[in-house]
Amino acid sequence: MRMNRLKIIREQAGFTQEEVAAAHKVTAQTIQRFEKGTRNISLSWLEKLAKFYKVRVSALIDEIDAQDIKAMEADVDEALLREILTYAQARCAGHDVDPAVLAKVVCKTYKKCRKTSDKQKNAEIKEKVDDMLTCVVD
Repeated sequence: MRMNRLKIIREQAGFTQEEVAAAHKVTAQTIQRFEKGTRNISLSWLEKLAKFYKVRVSALIDEIDAQDIKAMEADVDEALLREILTYAQARCAGHDVDPAVLAKVVCKTYKKCRKTSDKQKNAEIKEKVDDMLTCVVD
């Protein structure tokens, strides 16, 4: 079984499960379940942990391929990424969406939209996220 990225990143950051749990006011068992994959983790939790570990959300996900990570790390437009994350999270509200699927959608959308002009960004983001999430949320 492949070790979960959440655990790897936590260990690289030098934290125990207990320290992460205390900082986020949850039990160590919650962090353990996230790491083992026995509890689904929301995008908001991925964002909290990424901020805590000082890494990008994409670093916490196993299923994102190397090309997606490179696209996320090269010349990151933080505003565009935030807009895509916010829209994707809102689009998935009320649905049980695997965070790895959502992260992959966000990465691919970011990759496709980063060269779009400002006027087209909002519509382009919605269209790309909707297209990629259709089979997951509809």
